[in-house]
Amino acid sequence: MTKKIKDLLYFDLQKSVSLYSQLDEGIITQSTQNTEEGGDINSSLGVDVKVFQTKIGASANDKESKSVTRIPHHNLLNKLQESIYESKSYIDLDKIDVTELDVEKLHKQLKSKTFVKATGWVNIEDYDRLKKIAKRFNSISQFIQECSIAESDEKEQYDALVLELKRQRKIVNSQKDRNVKVKDNARLNKLEEDLEKLLDEYNNTGKIPEYLVNGIQLFIDTFLPNRINFRFYPYENIQSFEILSNLKREHFVETDIENITFSYGSRPNLKMTIFGMITSLPEKDDELFDPLKEDSEEGGESIIFERAFRGVFRGFEGFEQFVRYSSYPRITVNPLAVYREIEL
Repeated sequence: MTKKIKDLLYFDLQKSVSLYSQLDEGIITQSTQNTEEGGDINSSLGVDVKVFQTKIGASANDKESKSVTRIPHHNLLNKLQESIYESKSYIDLDKIDVTELDVEKLHKQLKSKTFVKATGWVNIEDYDRLKKIAKRFNSISQFIQECSIAESDEKEQYDALVLELKRQRKIVNSQKDRNVKVKDNARLNKLEEDLEKLLDEYNNTGKIPEYLVNGIQLFIDTFLPNRINFRFYPYENIQSFEILSNLKREHFVETDIENITFSYGSRPNLKMTIFGMITSLPEKDDELFDPLKEDSEEGGESIIFERAFRGVFRGFEGFEQFVRYSSYPRITVNPLAVYREIEL
């Protein structure tokens, strides 16, 4: 029998405890095993045992007690999976024959399922990391450009421009006459343009406009705060089918996700496994129940006011739909665990 272990990257312990406790009438949070070692004291020498006890603090039945406490952690995942594997609500996508399977047939099988396990290629999208990179992109780009030109024949020209820029800035800052200052600023702007052109010749990494950097940060802060998306692709021959999961930072086994992206990369070249609950299964022509569609026009001012505010929420749904990425044929899964399965 093949034995497998897991390199566990992510584990939602609280939700797993909640689910398993419903299956097993509660869950043991820790177990203690007591063992005793030692034996009776030999009193055949005629020594009064009671006196002997007083002198050395021993007992007639001198034994050493040891306590071993075990707290279930990662093993809880195995127990939960074992309990769910045999249920009607579970599907293992790794065991499906996909030679003649298409997206529509796959979605049909998933409709009656809640728990899913799948192994495949992964893309990791950390939006906080994206925001950090966008904020510092221009500075990093300029540093790369400066490193490139430092090894070029134009280094002397570059150094001369930098020195002239510094000198010109001092002149502008010390200038009191407004009209003269305008002319000095014009020369300063021309020097900065010449320097940028010289840098651009040695690196085609263009700068991001400031409005775009601010817009990216604003959008992430508003709609994608702390979002880490894991995109799983179980089938290479059905690339349009994708499992999307949002992973919470506090449930990563590693306290710093940078350690995971360093070890595996943002697009790992080793397959990962996800185990979790299906939370969104969009249809090809999905028309959800809309309580406002048949909303009555009758009512007083309070009803009109309420309807107006609900309409505002409805307007924002369009923005939220952009960032939920919930569309056919993709499915969304609330992950209980993400791991790399290793056969021993």
